[in-house]
Amino acid sequence: MMKEDKMKLYRVNLRGLTNATGVQYNSSYVVADDTAEAYKRVRKWLDDEDYGFSHERELESVELLADEYEYNDVKTRLFL
Repeated sequence: MMKEDKMKLYRVNLRGLTNATGVQYNSSYVVADDTAEAYKRVRKWLDDEDYGFSHERELESVELLADEYEYNDVKTRLFL
């Protein structure tokens, strides 16, 4: 039996990006289907808002934190 796609919670870490108010955009939490979509959502917002320099928007890592699927590999359930 194949599990259906469920949403996942990711932490997207970038190379830079903190602003004058101290908000750290270098680590963002994103609900998405997969790692690529998670980064694309963060990157699109940063590009649209023109935050920081382009090299600061580069991906450092994406970490899966929770999964909507009941029996998941990260052992943390995401409720939406």
